[in-house]
Amino acid sequence: MSIGIENLGKFVFEYISKYREGYESFTSLPPNGAGYPKYTISPFLKSEAFEVILAEDGVVINEVASEPEHQWYIAGGPALKVDLEPTKTPSEVTQFIKDNGLAGKPIGIYRIVAKEHIPSSVWKGKIKNISFQKTVVNDELNVSLHLIEVKTSLKKLVCNLTFGAYGIVLEPHLPDTRSSFGEPYIIEKMGFFPADLNNRRFFNYIEIFGQSDIEAWDERIISLRVKHDLRRDFAKTLSRPEGNNGGSISMGATNQWVENYTNRLGTLKLVIDDFRNTLLFQSHETEDVFHKLIEKHPILLDVYGSCESKPKLHYPDGELSPIGKTYVEPDFIVSYADQSYKLVELERASKNVATKQGQPRAEVGQAAFQTAEWVHYIREHYNQIRTRYPGIHTKCKTSLIMSRSTQSSFNNVADINRYKEMIIQQYNVDEFLTYDDLFDRACTAYTVLTGLSPHGI
Repeated sequence: MSIGIENLGKFVFEYISKYREGYESFTSLPPNGAGYPKYTISPFLKSEAFEVILAEDGVVINEVASEPEHQWYIAGGPALKVDLEPTKTPSEVTQFIKDNGLAGKPIGIYRIVAKEHIPSSVWKGKIKNISFQKTVVNDELNVSLHLIEVKTSLKKLVCNLTFGAYGIVLEPHLPDTRSSFGEPYIIEKMGFFPADLNNRRFFNYIEIFGQSDIEAWDERIISLRVKHDLRRDFAKTLSRPEGNNGGSISMGATNQWVENYTNRLGTLKLVIDDFRNTLLFQSHETEDVFHKLIEKHPILLDVYGSCESKPKLHYPDGELSPIGKTYVEPDFIVSYADQSYKLVELERASKNVATKQGQPRAEVGQAAFQTAEWVHYIREHYNQIRTRYPGIHTKCKTSLIMSRSTQSSFNNVADINRYKEMIIQQYNVDEFLTYDDLFDRACTAYTVLTGLSPHGI
């Protein structure tokens, strides 16, 4: 027996509520939670509108979101263009591609040609046989659901939604009644359109389920589904620290990110051992030893971000910094999936932090001054780097790494952690770490991420 469309809406609202509750637990600091980073891992956290379509033998949940600002259906995509022979692509589009030197080059548009007739309704992407429509709102969640019931199969529904790309040109192997409950076919950041551009759809995030029966949408299984989905979504996000810039398709239990995630976890374990040996036997060397180590294994600096070594931030022609520099150069810039950043300054592990009188040594102030130079540059010359680091002027932190967590390094300061807090306040840096702190963070991250092992998902 199929679930009713309005009961399906209640299920989705309850799922969103429990997903957000579970996310808060995952991102809370121990002992209350697991301490995962607060990344936006799913549209169910913040999106305000979804389209929920109930077919005769399946369900589609689609995030209602704006399509990309660029003309993704001309160039950029990523998208599948459904075409015929001879092509239906307008001549002006072909000419535009040639005029801009894009002919024959990868442009993110993947042309697929139908070998059979495509009905007019499919070519135009019309959803047929709608028997019920209603929009419902949950003010507490600030989410609206546009509920649609169609008297057609899931395969035909998806075929129309994708203009025949799935179902006529390609065999997508959609989930069906034999699939496990709660394992959807997921499409992220992918567009579909017919070659004549009569219509188009860009799916920021869409889930396709192969069941419509009551058992698959019983509210008693929501908690289990949420736990599984949170681990899946965190692991998927953390497997790509550079962010999800392209489209992706995940077919049920066949998760494309599993191998990447497992490889990163194994790499982290190996480089932790390498870091330990460097601390034991080379901590007296210059900071270049640690720079090269982190450059080789950037995962040590931050498991959750993508690291760039010694990026040069140039001043505009004819302009210098307040102290006469033509450019500033952080040791590293860490970029995160949510377009936030961290600027990192490395100093020697052998440098002491405090004087005999308990004041920070001059080296601390000199290093902190460099971080101030970077922040000043970003505020004054964001336009110079906005394409390279979008949003860095609003979401940027500074980090200073030096010395060891030993009493001799801090000249017998009674409470080293509180002393670090004073340094942060005095020099207006966001983070002050020793190399031992950095090592401990890597070890903790490995322990935490092991709990997301894809083999258990």
